[in-house]
Amino acid sequence: MRNSDARYAVLLAGGVGSRFWPQSRTLEPKQFLRLGRDKSLFRRSLERIHSLIPAKNIYIVTSPLYGDIIRSETASFNIPLSNLIFEPTPKNTAPAIALAAKIIFDRCKDEDASVAVLPCDQQITNKNRFSLLIRRAFANCRDRFVVFGIPPHRPAMGYGYIKAPSKGSFGPANILRRVERFCEKPDLKTAKKFLKQGSYFWNSGIFVGSVGVFLSAIRTHLPLLLKQVSAAASAEGEEGLASWNRIRPVSFDYGVMEKTRNAAMIPADGLGWSDLGSWQAWDELQRKDKNSNLLLADIVDIGSRDLTVLGREHLIATIGLKGLIVVDTPDALFIADKKKSEDVKQVVDILKKKNREEHFCHVTVKRPWGSYTVLETGPGFKIKLVEVLPGRSLSLQLHRKRSEHWVVIQGQATITNGKGRYRVHKNESTFIPKGHRHRLENREKTILKIVEVQTGASLTETDIVRFQDSFGRTKPHQFISESRG
Repeated sequence: MRNSDARYAVLLAGGVGSRFWPQSRTLEPKQFLRLGRDKSLFRRSLERIHSLIPAKNIYIVTSPLYGDIIRSETASFNIPLSNLIFEPTPKNTAPAIALAAKIIFDRCKDEDASVAVLPCDQQITNKNRFSLLIRRAFANCRDRFVVFGIPPHRPAMGYGYIKAPSKGSFGPANILRRVERFCEKPDLKTAKKFLKQGSYFWNSGIFVGSVGVFLSAIRTHLPLLLKQVSAAASAEGEEGLASWNRIRPVSFDYGVMEKTRNAAMIPADGLGWSDLGSWQAWDELQRKDKNSNLLLADIVDIGSRDLTVLGREHLIATIGLKGLIVVDTPDALFIADKKKSEDVKQVVDILKKKNREEHFCHVTVKRPWGSYTVLETGPGFKIKLVEVLPGRSLSLQLHRKRSEHWVVIQGQATITNGKGRYRVHKNESTFIPKGHRHRLENREKTILKIVEVQTGASLTETDIVRFQDSFGRTKPHQFISESRG
């Protein structure tokens, strides 16, 4: 195998997992959820690949919305900020992969360098098996794509399929199978047929190939896309943004993999893999009690079977239920037949059309310095509880359309307000006029809590102009600003 410095990973972390609403929101999608475990799916993805590839060669393609989370999660892995690629707007997987491949080649100038493209919203429980298969894929990807195919165990309709018969297997120990074709998500009858034939595999979305293979395939099958991505990556500011906005969304599966004749599949059995495409898919992986119930809440249940309940805030009482999933959050309650839980996407679509906040964010929003919780909103005002971790500070910033009144309820705040700097103790308050540069700092060893009352014409999180920041957020959230070397 080639030296590890010639291996790269591209983690795709920009998706919005609407199928896991109400736990997943636009600001906190599936890949950043723990889903009953100690670490998020994104964190686990980082840990799996970090042992195989140098931190300097790990790239992450994501949305500006997730900049705070990504920077926080990657800090302990020493991944350079210049490896964080922020798409101004989502354009599906083909533009994301094309952009990452272009940036990697521009930096390494090596078409033979190997690249693994990995979704960050999947569950893989067997880390050792994953490492072995990735190494095998790297060793066999110089002149072709190597895709991970998951042996199916049920006639799933939610996955794309790969047809790769064992006849004609090749490579060391015949570990590779020639890909005959990629198949769209089938209906139930076709899925049952695929399962019976035995030469069809679920498409995991994990692709490995050399930089040259990726760029050549995109140039062949999506020539306009490669030109547009190159133009966007090399342009400055608004010009680069305009170039990116002209790109038409297309998936890598549809735009490239379904057309290429240069792909092999490696059977990825034993991974403990799931794409967690729905609450039902997640539920099927959990350990249940003797009545097939999973009760992760403060709950009193009488006589229910095959019931799954997740909750944090309220006492939940259930009687005689069967085959349901209940997800309780501070601002939304979701109840569904498990077999129809994937239809939650329709709920999210309705919330978006009605401009309801419940699709976009939770009541409590995490930030790298702590969190804030919206307590009340009304015409021209918003009330928040702001919590700042010890030793952390918000950015030096200003708001053009609102003023803020801060009341300290726990700890001691160090305040920058215009040209002044002072401390505010518990039960004391201060006023931040519209247009004033200001900063909130916690120099103490305990959590700082303040109640913030906002008033003004606009109370959105977009009304922030940052001048200094401890978390790298003073640059515009565009791939142009952070993806260059």
